[in-house]
Amino acid sequence: MSIFQGLLFLAFGMGLLIVDFQSLSRGWLPCGSNGFKGRLEFHRQDQPGAFWSMFVLYLLAGAALSLYAIGLLVGFASPLPLR
Repeated sequence: MSIFQGLLFLAFGMGLLIVDFQSLSRGWLPCGSNGFKGRLEFHRQDQPGAFWSMFVLYLLAGAALSLYAIGLLVGFASPLPLR
């Protein structure tokens, strides 16, 4: 189970980091649903505070998931319980 969780968390963590670093060239970050208006996006030029806040949040979450996944795969961390 730890191998499955490790690979899954590594994919999620790397995905967050990829989205985060692609936002530097694109200039916007997706931030989920905005109801019937489509998805919520923070643009660097229009909303710099929200953009950089989400950038740091994506960076921290991606790094935390990736480090936890590496710990699972190496054997330093215990897997999450199934219950």
